[in-house]
Amino acid sequence: MTWDEAHGTVSRAFDDWRKTDAENRAFLKLTAQWSAEAYERQWKQAEDALSEVFDPEIHDGDEHVDMFHDAVGGLWPFSHQWMVEASVLKNGVTAFEVYLEKAAQEVIEGWSVTVDGKPGPHLLRLKTPKGFTSPGWKTLVTAHTVLGSAVETPDVEWARDLRHLLTHQNGELRDDEAVEKFRDADAEDTADFPHDAHVGGRVHLGVERVVGVLDNLASVVRHADVAVHAYVWGAKRHTVPLEELHAAKCLDLVAE
Repeated sequence: MTWDEAHGTVSRAFDDWRKTDAENRAFLKLTAQWSAEAYERQWKQAEDALSEVFDPEIHDGDEHVDMFHDAVGGLWPFSHQWMVEASVLKNGVTAFEVYLEKAAQEVIEGWSVTVDGKPGPHLLRLKTPKGFTSPGWKTLVTAHTVLGSAVETPDVEWARDLRHLLTHQNGELRDDEAVEKFRDADAEDTADFPHDAHVGGRVHLGVERVVGVLDNLASVVRHADVAVHAYVWGAKRHTVPLEELHAAKCLDLVAE
């Protein structure tokens, strides 16, 4: 049985990831649509409220701008959209990492080994640092390398670095290196782009850029799942490279 996404011959981890990826993309699309409608209504309400009390002797005519600002708590549409895009990108990278963990664990699930000098068989799990419930990134990369997939591509590294920037620096470009690494030169070339990337500014995202990151991660997931499926359901299901995974320090042994 070969890997075939259209017919559902995929790993369980892939099924979980695919659902999360679809929800993430829907969140990006629908939230933008719904928020645009809500912001338009709020702007109209502010205009109407000013019209009801407008007095040319005391009003300048633009007071509805401050009324709108107060009504939305200072969260203007461009900032709201940026927050949505940042959330989707961070969720996408996290879902990618969760897939890698679940997929590798699915490969070794159900296998047990006997350890010299220790009673009973031992189950296998991915090596996890003490005090944590998930493996480290290096373990995930190494495990999938042993299984036959390169998951630490340049696109993946860039996406994980951007996720770090969004999570730990709220998207702030703090030095020239960050500016050059994360600037969106194509977007800056458009006439309506508000400003070029600069030190102290916030990284530009945009729907097209975020969807591009999701697509790049999805491509790596699909490539990796072909190898994972072969070990779980396909021709390699009786030849899981346990010794290689153990030698690469990817496994913990857990007494049954």
